[in-house]
Amino acid sequence: MIEAESGYIGEAESSCYVGSAMSDVEIIRVSSSNIIARGRRYGRYWLLKGLREELQGSTLMRRRLMKEFEIHSRLLNPAVAQAVALEEIEGLGLCIVEEWIEGKTLAELIREDALSKPDRRRLMREIIKVTAYLHGKGVVHRDLKPSNIMVREAGGEAVLIDFGLADTDDYAEIKQPAGTEGFISPEQRLSGGAETSDDVYSLGVIMLELCREYGSIARKCIGSVERRPKDAGSLLKALDNHDRKPKKIAVSVISLFITTLVLFAAIHLKTLSEASEFSEKQVANITEENNNNARLVAELSDSLNIVSDRMKKAEKELQSIEEYNQSVENAFKEGQRQIDNTLDRYDRYVFSRFTPEDHEDYAKAWSRMNDELFQIADSFSKSTQTSGLTPNDREKVRLDMVQYYTVKLPKYQEKWTKRIFPTYHQNS
Repeated sequence: MIEAESGYIGEAESSCYVGSAMSDVEIIRVSSSNIIARGRRYGRYWLLKGLREELQGSTLMRRRLMKEFEIHSRLLNPAVAQAVALEEIEGLGLCIVEEWIEGKTLAELIREDALSKPDRRRLMREIIKVTAYLHGKGVVHRDLKPSNIMVREAGGEAVLIDFGLADTDDYAEIKQPAGTEGFISPEQRLSGGAETSDDVYSLGVIMLELCREYGSIARKCIGSVERRPKDAGSLLKALDNHDRKPKKIAVSVISLFITTLVLFAAIHLKTLSEASEFSEKQVANITEENNNNARLVAELSDSLNIVSDRMKKAEKELQSIEEYNQSVENAFKEGQRQIDNTLDRYDRYVFSRFTPEDHEDYAKAWSRMNDELFQIADSFSKSTQTSGLTPNDREKVRLDMVQYYTVKLPKYQEKWTKRIFPTYHQNS
């Protein structure tokens, strides 16, 4: 007997093939030098950034586009739109192929007044944190503004886009001043270059528009360079210190209250002592004075009981604060442990088995791993292990996990890339 061959019924092979060509290309916007379009490939949308037709033959403009891609493509962070290729697209010419972000720009959401106060504070922190990531990589964006910040429709996270004016010290060309009126620093306007303080100035302008409660910090950002935080990491620490002040004030108020009650009790004790001495000298009025002393003792006893109750309550509150802080610390450690386990699992059982012939599988595994890491951070922040934390602290745990694996990924990536692409060199 010959066993029948299994397979799908009613579908020709040609009708199932998904090609690599970019299709459904539509132009979205045309600027003074660029064309922004959208195309479909592999069943998903991509953003395409190319040059206007009359500029496609310009060596300088093509070099600017290549510089933008070289800087943008080295950034691997969920809060940065991913640049995946620089290629010729039919009808558009040389284009940067970038991740398509479903959502609205921060400028649109501000105009629509669609953001709550907590959302504004969260987004401001996310923007500063991803800028700190850029500064840690030696990259200065130079065009930070609400219209260059997307907010994902699913999840509401901030994502940086448009690295057309980005710069690093790695390049000695195209160093003229760049930016957008209203967001560019006075120093950048005069000298150009790539200074992290220029991005801090732009962040200060955004902060004044998005989070008025950070007004004092924002004014330092747009002040003189000497008073301005040197980079986004320093600015993030300034925000942390600002947000911790209410807790410090609450502890100080409790301590002052307890001190006042103790002082009040001491005053009453002194009054009682003086009254007792006076009663001994005034034998004729001993009965009346004894009644007065009894009344004072009762008042003092009540006051001491109040002081005792307040002190016990304060001790319980301080203990609760310590336990809560320990819960936050445990959540951070557990989140980082889960990220380490996931990276180790991919390292041992996925990427260690790839050979140079598996580069396509490597790219898919890399994308799958990034999605899994992001989902781990998101689900962990909503799990029972963080259920006792405030929404803000759960969000901090999630963002810490994202930042943690973002920092650790390059080390693994270097190791895996050398294995899959033997000719790869980190500085190339």
